[in-house]
Amino acid sequence: MILIMAGEWWSMNLAQLAKNMEDGYYDDSSSATTINGKLGDLYNCSGVVEDGLVLDVEPGKTYLLRLLNAALYSEYYVKIAGHEFTVVSADANYVRPFTTDVVAIGPGETLDALVVANAIPGRYYMVAVGGQAPKPDIQIPETRSRATVRYAIGAGNGDEAAPPVAPEMPDQHDFMVSFNFHGNLSSLNRPGSPPVPVTADESLFVVLRMGSICRRGRLSCKRSGSKESIIVETMNNVSFQLPAVAAATPLLEELYYDRRRNGTVGGSGLDQLYTLPDRPARPFNYTDRALIPWGPNEAWLEPTEKAAVARRFRHGAVVDIVFQNAAMMDTDNHPMHLHGHDMFVLAQGHDNYDTVRDVARYNLVDPPLKNTVLVPRLGWAAVRFLADNPGVWYMHCHYELHVSIGMAAVFIIEDGPTLESALPPPPVDFPKCDQQ
Repeated sequence: MILIMAGEWWSMNLAQLAKNMEDGYYDDSSSATTINGKLGDLYNCSGVVEDGLVLDVEPGKTYLLRLLNAALYSEYYVKIAGHEFTVVSADANYVRPFTTDVVAIGPGETLDALVVANAIPGRYYMVAVGGQAPKPDIQIPETRSRATVRYAIGAGNGDEAAPPVAPEMPDQHDFMVSFNFHGNLSSLNRPGSPPVPVTADESLFVVLRMGSICRRGRLSCKRSGSKESIIVETMNNVSFQLPAVAAATPLLEELYYDRRRNGTVGGSGLDQLYTLPDRPARPFNYTDRALIPWGPNEAWLEPTEKAAVARRFRHGAVVDIVFQNAAMMDTDNHPMHLHGHDMFVLAQGHDNYDTVRDVARYNLVDPPLKNTVLVPRLGWAAVRFLADNPGVWYMHCHYELHVSIGMAAVFIIEDGPTLESALPPPPVDFPKCDQQ
């Protein structure tokens, strides 16, 4: 197994980057793309061409590549000139093998792919390029990195002095590459694989979009270009902030003691959390392209609630979530990641989700099982999961900017009926949050 990790290199201090995001400044971008931490020969730092990753292969052998995206901001398209990937796993779950010449991988996603060294012996570039939404979205400089797949010396008649063969890469603005790649994922349905629940007990329609809050806790302020307000990311127009109760007692500990207070639920710090709404309070045309550009459209942003937003589920509940990606000044794909659970990805589509039309498209036979679902730009994705892991779990976008400014919620899963399906007690020496 060979690890291939696509990531970013930042020339600025990341502590300053975090502060900039908190202050509402979002124009920072990475300086380069890396593969396994190496910049590659496209970069010339201090007058010296940077080294890139070199993978030595032998003709006829098959190699398992474990790809992961460790970037803060970038979804990557990855290709190897003259070779194909056979994708066999996504997010540590087997998928029905399919062959492709390009892999699309969002932040937080992992993929396993087989590559056969069956090309004419020589050197071939592996290229990772960061995708981004087309104009009128704000554009950032394209970043890409190159590694080299090198056949063993003496393996054939390859010209060792010839430059590596480069692949023809997709346009960085072509999000259909990602849409089609993720649409090809399906479960292998091996013996022992978890069955797909046929129906859901709870259903959420979660709109992912930008919002606006007043700075410094003000109740009212000027918006649209004013420094009195700040842009945030939201789920159903609620932007996540850490709960005050967690400063004293961890939410996981609160959950453990919650049901043990006279055998009833409630009366704990969990009651201070804001419940994630089933759907947005004010529906609109979520994918209206006229809402994309920055500037005057900021006036369309609704005043947003800033809260410790959470949703509580009974143990064993089957939960459906439709994530709707809105065209509100920001039209990225959103890699939505759920801790502690895998999700069946039932369907994805473009434009606004339609309950009648799109439910009929659900794959209830062999949907892929993933912990991160890439919600398409100007589209939607439907997932279903079994709430069978008691605890307090984070659901968030895996773009660091988006989660840092509020695209997140806490999912609270209650205890099950057995000792094995209930939270264990906290250790006697469990430290308090205010202790160093």
